[in-house]
Amino acid sequence: MITTFTVAVASAAGPASAVDSSSSQLRQAAGTSAQLSPDVARKVKGTGPAARNRALAEYWTPERMRNARPVETVLRRTMEPGTTLPAGAGIDRAQEPVIVPPAAPTVAPPAEVATANGNAFVTPNAIPPNEPPPVTSPNTYLPDYPTGHQVARTMGKVFFTMGGQEMVCSAGVVTSPGKALVWTAGHCVHGGGSSGTWAHNWIFVPNYTLNSSGNPVAPYGIWYAAALFAARDWIDYKRQYSDLGAVIMQFRGDKLLQNVVGSQGIVFSLPYYPSIAAFGYPAEAPFNGELLWRANSPSGDAGASVSYMLSGMNGGSSGGYWLADFNGVTGLVNGHNAFTVDGIRGHMFSPYYGMSTREFYDEVKNYTPS
Repeated sequence: MITTFTVAVASAAGPASAVDSSSSQLRQAAGTSAQLSPDVARKVKGTGPAARNRALAEYWTPERMRNARPVETVLRRTMEPGTTLPAGAGIDRAQEPVIVPPAAPTVAPPAEVATANGNAFVTPNAIPPNEPPPVTSPNTYLPDYPTGHQVARTMGKVFFTMGGQEMVCSAGVVTSPGKALVWTAGHCVHGGGSSGTWAHNWIFVPNYTLNSSGNPVAPYGIWYAAALFAARDWIDYKRQYSDLGAVIMQFRGDKLLQNVVGSQGIVFSLPYYPSIAAFGYPAEAPFNGELLWRANSPSGDAGASVSYMLSGMNGGSSGGYWLADFNGVTGLVNGHNAFTVDGIRGHMFSPYYGMSTREFYDEVKNYTPS
C-alpha cells in the first residue's frame, strides 16, 4: 500500500490538480503525486503538506541518509561506444537545436542553514573541508566548489524509498517556467517496466555536504516532492534511451526552488556531440557518496538514441547532469548519468537529448506547486 500526497500542482495548461498520468496532455511523460510509504504516513501529525514534510524530516535522519543504497543500472555488454557523429546526423534530432538558458537566483538564501536533521546550524561558506577519497581516473576529480557555487547549489542528492529500501541518487535544478523542476534519471523516480513502482518519501538536498561532525548539511534546506514524472517508455518497457525523470518540488516557505538556488540550462538536438562536464555524488568504492565529483570528457554516439562519455563515476551519481558549454559556473544540460555497461570500464551512458527528451521536458516544465 502506498499513501499518496494530495498535493496539487498547477500547469500553464490548466488549473491546479493532482497529477493525472493518463492525461491526454502527457504523451512522453507519466506522472503521479508524491507518495508516502505507510510507515512514514503513520508519523504524520496533522494535515496538509507541512505535516507530511515534518514526518519526512523525522524519517530522513543522517543515519538513514548515510545508509541509503546507491541506485546503479548496469547492462550486459550489448553495445560498444561508437565514434562522434558528423554534424546533422543521428536519431531523434530536430533540424535546429533548442536552448533553454540557465537562470540566476532571484531571492536571497536563508541567513542560516540547518543540518539535514534540523538539530544544528551552520553559516553558508563556513563548511569545513573534507578529506577526499582517492582519484579513480584522470578525468574524474573533486572540483572542491565552495558552498553556494552555482554548480554546487544547483546539484544535490535525492533520497527516496523504493521496494522497501532507502535509496540515493543525484539530481539537478533545470530552468523551467514553473521554477520548481528537478531533473534526474528515470530509475531515480520509478523502477521501470511492468514490475517497477514509483518511488516514495522523495526529498532533494541541494548543495549536500557535511559539517565538521560528519553529519549531512542542507545549506539550502530540504525540499519535498510534490509530483514525480518519468518517461512513458521507461515506465512501460524500461528502455534505456528513455531513462528520464523529473520532479516538481514543493514551496519552501513561500519560495520556489529555482528562485532560491538558480538553475542550469538545458539543450536539445545539438548537431554534434559536445565536450561534457558531468557531476554527481558517486557512492560505491572508492567513493563514499558524500562529495560532489566532476568528470570531463568528449561525448559520443553509442547507438539506439544513447550517448556516452568517459567517466569514473558509479552508483549514486545516477541523475547527475552533463553540462555542455560549461563556463565554470553554468552550462546546458545535455545528458545525465544513467547507466554503465558491464565490461566497458570507465564509460557512462545517457539518453540522447533529442526531440523525445524535449517533448518530455515541455510536458513537465510548466508544473509548479499550488
